[in-house]
Amino acid sequence: MSTCFRLPVSLCAARSLGLTVCLAFAAATHAADLAEVTRQLTGEIRQAQTQLSNTEGQISRERAQFAQQLNKAQTRVLELRDKTAATRRLADEKTLGLSQIESRLSVWQEQSRFQKRLLTGFLDKVGRQNAGEAKAADFTDQLNQLQKYVEMQAANLQPAWQARQILLADGQFAEGMQLTLGPVQWFLQPVQKTGGLSATSNNISTARLVFNSAATDGLMRLHDHGEGAITFDPTLTRVLKLADSQESLWEQLVKGGFWVIPIIGFGLFAGIIAVSKGVYLYRLPPLLPALTLQVRTASHSGSDALAALRKQVKGAQAELLDIALADQNQVHRDEQLYACLLTWRNKLEHWLGSIALTASVSPLLGLVGTVSGMITTFKLMTVFGSSDANTVSAGISEAMITTKLGLVVAVPALIAHALMTRLVKNRFSQLENLAVELSQLPLTGERHDT
Repeated sequence: MSTCFRLPVSLCAARSLGLTVCLAFAAATHAADLAEVTRQLTGEIRQAQTQLSNTEGQISRERAQFAQQLNKAQTRVLELRDKTAATRRLADEKTLGLSQIESRLSVWQEQSRFQKRLLTGFLDKVGRQNAGEAKAADFTDQLNQLQKYVEMQAANLQPAWQARQILLADGQFAEGMQLTLGPVQWFLQPVQKTGGLSATSNNISTARLVFNSAATDGLMRLHDHGEGAITFDPTLTRVLKLADSQESLWEQLVKGGFWVIPIIGFGLFAGIIAVSKGVYLYRLPPLLPALTLQVRTASHSGSDALAALRKQVKGAQAELLDIALADQNQVHRDEQLYACLLTWRNKLEHWLGSIALTASVSPLLGLVGTVSGMITTFKLMTVFGSSDANTVSAGISEAMITTKLGLVVAVPALIAHALMTRLVKNRFSQLENLAVELSQLPLTGERHDT
């Protein structure tokens, strides 16, 4: 039984082993074929890529050649077109009538006039030629001016100091150096060590603003060493226009006209009075405090003490004390104290009304001058018209000078009057209180009885 059973099992194992060997052989054979196919495909792909690269390079070279040939052909076509147009124009001119020639000449002349107007306007705008000179100038001369302007602009791209004659503020020409950077120009006189901002108009460089020593030193360092801190006008000539429009005090007074004279007269009158009155009030002797109490104490101490106290008192206090110590009745003493107060009040307030009068009259005189100037301005507008706003505004500004001057005189006069009135009132109030206290002192006989 055991023998018959083992034989089939061995046969089955043998068959399985054989089948496995066959499958392994087939797989090995298939793998070898697949690797061979892969190598073949890879080679073919590489060969195709090489051929593609060669083909693309050849196409690029041929494209460049064709482009050159096309450009040459286009250039040739343009040349032939120009020649054709010139030939056709010559042929047309041979067959043109007189009217056609006149029409074409008119068009050419209109083009020439248009170009001349454009060039004239440009030169006038950049300041190379004004409109009057440009009308009389030749077209060739204008082209030369344009060429010079272009060269100057090209030179401005690389700024450098240039020797030029500078028109100074006193009207004299002086040798100097000029540096142009965009719309801003500086001038420098190295020998005199002066510099500032300049402007060029009609090929004339004019000194518009003179720098101080610190700003001039910056220009000197820039000129000598190529480096330096310089001052420029960020408003692009507005500061120069303001500097040109600045007027001195004398020029403004002259523009004010006749009414400036009485205003200045009142100002001088009030100033002299204010100074004199201020000196007078400052030199007044100081008031002794508690004078009545000191008089009562000195009266009890004796006549010597009272005489010593009297020597210390000066001015209005002395007069009031003398009246109070005089041998008289009560009514008479009060009347004399009141009269003394009135006298001193008149002395203290003397001429203060003149200062107040000046403070009141000066603005009115300024207003009269302004009205007079406005009348003159409107009269000019009636005669010459109001199209020029600068003329009208200039006339109004001149008319307002008297108003400004009147206020300049009135404000200090008003302040001086207020301050001095306050001082006078304080002084008189103290004297008045002292007079009331002195009126309460006992008479001479009463003091002796006491």
